[in-house]
This record gives sequence, structure tokens and C-alpha cells, in this order.
Amino acid sequence: MLKEAFENVAPYISNIREVEKFVEEHKDMEEEDVEKILEEKIKNEKGTLSTDFKILLNEMRKMINTEM
Repeated sequence: MLKEAFENVAPYISNIREVEKFVEEHKDMEEEDVEKILEEKIKNEKGTLSTDFKILLNEMRKMINTEM
């Protein structure tokens, strides 16, 4: 799901390489674990990178909610 969420929001991401690297490193993890990591990243990163991770997290949550 992480990879699909990334593909959906890629046009809106400023730091595409950093976010893509994150996706590749975490694509096989459980959704709940990825959510927690993304929340930490949002708190710890600065500027547009924090925003990019927030965009990715929001898309993941949207996809999870539509599955239910």
C-alpha cells in the first residue's frame, strides 16, 4: 500500500528522491508501523520534507479508510 500511496502523491512531492528512498526501505512493513515512522519523520524533518511525508501519510490513511 505504501508504494501505491507514493505513486498517487508523487506529483505533489518536492523531495521525490528522499521520499522514494523511504518508500523502498519500508514497503514491506505493516501499515501501522509505517504510520508510526511517518509520524516521527514529520516531527523530526524540516520544511518541505516534513510536508512531503505528511502528504504521503495522509494518502496512506485515505487508502486505509476507503478499504474499510
